[in-house]
Amino acid sequence: MKNISLTKVIDPTDNQYHDWKWQQRNIYRDEQALRNAFGGWSEDLSHKINKNLQNKKMQITPYYVQLILNSKQDNVSIIEHPLWRQVVPFWDNDGINGYNGETENWELNSEMKTPICQHKYDNRVILRISNTCNSYCQFCFEALRTLEKKSDKISASHDLFYDALEYIKQTPQIEEVIFSGGDPLMLSDEKLEEYLSAIRNWNNDILIRIHSRGLTFNPFRITDKLIQTLEKYKVNSFGVHVCHYLELSKDFINAVMKIQKVVPIVFSNIPFLRGINDNEQVLHKLFIDLYKIGVKPYYLYHFMPFSPGATEYKTSIKEGIRIMSVLKRRISNIAMPEYVLPHIKGKFTVPLVSNYEDYGKFETIDDHQYYTFTNWHGEKCFWLDE
Repeated sequence: MKNISLTKVIDPTDNQYHDWKWQQRNIYRDEQALRNAFGGWSEDLSHKINKNLQNKKMQITPYYVQLILNSKQDNVSIIEHPLWRQVVPFWDNDGINGYNGETENWELNSEMKTPICQHKYDNRVILRISNTCNSYCQFCFEALRTLEKKSDKISASHDLFYDALEYIKQTPQIEEVIFSGGDPLMLSDEKLEEYLSAIRNWNNDILIRIHSRGLTFNPFRITDKLIQTLEKYKVNSFGVHVCHYLELSKDFINAVMKIQKVVPIVFSNIPFLRGINDNEQVLHKLFIDLYKIGVKPYYLYHFMPFSPGATEYKTSIKEGIRIMSVLKRRISNIAMPEYVLPHIKGKFTVPLVSNYEDYGKFETIDDHQYYTFTNWHGEKCFWLDE
């Protein structure tokens, strides 16, 4: 892949623009090229970005750059743009609030049955079949695998995949195989077909799930060949990762609709990030807009501590509870995700209350037992429980 020319102008009407491989060939990795694309920014910001790029990767597709440009407001600093903030390492003092470039967010050594096969929960395994992505989220929970220029994580290979498959075959409690990464859609259609075929040829009933942020960064990756492969090998569910409603473009929606024709369940995981979506209006619109296109908002992930940009992206659990409590019952329940803390030892669903006593308890009133609770209007309610 190459850095895009400092002077080249991206033309979204060019037929090549809609070729996912062209998007990857014309990626932005260079701060100066990116600065030029957005009309410039301060030398101080340039210095911060370049300092972070000494040991971390930046990679942004022309499609995503165009998405930012199309929604950029002239009177608002680029730093405040919710999409730009996700993909550019613009912060200072990275290590003071969590990330140290060494500590894992999610993987315990005992869970890694092969270098790419993680068995955390009893009935499912994650296969990290790629260490790369279309573009890089600068808050990535798997930063040691994806963002670090000198990563200790072994890249997936043909032999490692089949070693992982052998472990799965020997572990009867496994009911589901999850393709993740990085991004599994960084593999070619042919390689994905090989891996899916190997699983299906062994077990026609095992559940197969794919997680990807490819639709956000490069929706043209959803080729006809890929759709045929998903259908042929009966992929059961597909997770699309999004952060903001501005990412739900026509191209994104078209890609979702293609997948929905062949995959029974399409859902979304949403990182909860300060300065990007820690706002009830933003999340309300995101959840409802996903629901409108038939994508189930599944998890709202609280920011994980050992991720880059902790000083910028991390918000409080208390704020998450407040926002989700406001949204609960005010929007369709089917559009509400589960608010979770993705801890290294597993996920924890956060109750949408900070004090159980105030939220619900049993009380005896006039010799009758009631369950009392506060409803979404803030009113105390009484439920006769006899």
